[in-house]
Order: sequence, then C-alpha cells, then structure tokens
Amino acid sequence: MNTREQILSKNYEAMCLHGFQGLRTDKVINELGITKGAFYHYFSGKKELGYAIVDEIIAPHYIGTFAPLKNSKNGSIEAITSVLEYLKGCSSRETIHIGCPLNNLVQEMSPLDDTFRDKLRGIFEAQKDLLVIALSRGVENGELKEGIMVEDVAFYIISGIEGSYALGKAFQSKKVFDRSIDQLIGYVRLLKKD
Repeated sequence: MNTREQILSKNYEAMCLHGFQGLRTDKVINELGITKGAFYHYFSGKKELGYAIVDEIIAPHYIGTFAPLKNSKNGSIEAITSVLEYLKGCSSRETIHIGCPLNNLVQEMSPLDDTFRDKLRGIFEAQKDLLVIALSRGVENGELKEGIMVEDVAFYIISGIEGSYALGKAFQSKKVFDRSIDQLIGYVRLLKKD
C-alpha cells in the first residue's frame, strides 16, 4: 500500500469511528508516521480527503455490492435476496455498532456540503439503477408481478437496507439488523408473480 492509500485507509477507519467532522487528520498523520507535507502532497485539505474517501473507498464498495444485479443469470428475486444475504453475512456486531459508513456520512454531511451530498446521492442512484435493472428484467421475463413500479421498489429496498443499519446501530444489535433484513427479503419474495 503506497502512502496515499495508507492516508485514505487510516482516515476512513477514523472517520467510521468519529464521523467526518470528528476526524482528526493530524492524529492519523502522526499514527502513520508521515509528515504533514506528505499529507498535503496528496490532498489540499480535509474536505478533499473526504471526497477522495467517498470516491475511492465508499462508492466502489457500496456500488460493487450491487453490481452482480446487472448481469445476474439468476432470477431477479434470487439476485436481490443474494445481495441482502451478503449484507447480513458481511456485517458483524462491530460493524453494526458503528453503523453504515455511507448512511452515517449522508446524515452528517449532506445538509452541510453540496459536494458530499452529490457524491453520496450518486452512490444511492447507482444502487437504485442496478436494482431497477434486476427488477425490470424480472417483470419482462414474467418472474415478478406486473405493474410494480420498479424505481419505487428499488428506493424502498435501499431505504430498508439503510433503515436496518440505523436500527441495528440504535439498538446496538446485530440481531435487530438481521431481523430487519430478513423482513426485507420477505418483502422482495412477495414480488414474485403467483
């Protein structure tokens, strides 16, 4: 890992724990044993670092999780529930404790910074678009009920995921998160044509 990647990675970890506004880049620089000059060689300031974290760490991860929906050979319901099961499986008590980094950053920075808001909204739009592809394919091939509003359903699924993370964090409970995701999986299965 090169110096720039180390700076991004360590600051991302700190941001997950303390939020963007609570992020102390000077402490992270000290922990890494690099100079401020090395930091400023790569980033003009904290905001630019935050934007890079969104672009290079958060967006690829959160969009990548949904990417299999684009070309899945499985049915739409199976493809979507596989993503939801994956989210359950990769979440731990520790990750639920700090919450969803995307959700946390949306709540913290969207009202304060247009660039953050645009970048974070772009992640949700990409997730929505991938869900719409899978749902539309399901409607077209007769797997899903006719007349479902695929974009609305996609937004509902995303809100269910993010709500599950918020509830898990509020209750400090992986079990609450898992139960919420299980209900979302049940909803997706109800979309199947009889």
